[in-house]
Amino acid sequence: MLDAHEIEDRRRAVANAIASQRLEGLEVDAQTRAELDQVALGELEPADVIASIRRRLVAGNE
Repeated sequence: MLDAHEIEDRRRAVANAIASQRLEGLEVDAQTRAELDQVALGELEPADVIASIRRRLVAGNE
């Protein structure tokens, strides 16, 4: 289980990643954002989000 400091660090990392995408002219979709929030809380791993994005791309949902 993550402590409050680790969660805050992860939330900052998520916010920075989303900001980086915006600087590139891209917008993170709601499902990916929700999954990244779960990563920040330690409920998912980044690899889980990557796999989810890939599945959605293959299925034509992105």
